[in-house]
Amino acid sequence: MSVSDIEEEMKEIYGISLSTSAISIITNKVTQAAIEWQNRPLESLYLIVWLDGIVFKVRDQGKVINKTVYLCVGLNKEGIKEVSGYVDWQI
Repeated sequence: MSVSDIEEEMKEIYGISLSTSAISIITNKVTQAAIEWQNRPLESLYLIVWLDGIVFKVRDQGKVINKTVYLCVGLNKEGIKEVSGYVDWQI
């Protein structure tokens, strides 16, 4: 999705106008945070691991389609649940 596509979507869906430079700055920061999260070290052991999926209806090229995000959640040794990974596939 291009910066101009995001600009149009923000205006259409939320009724707000953002400059292309603001959108570019925001997407760069979000992308960097996502890369850092994906490259973080994982625990060597999870006591329990859950696999789950969430289905979203999204608009893609003028059509509404289903997209599923599959999550992997692990319970660490301190009893805290952590999302260890996710992947999305179109169904």
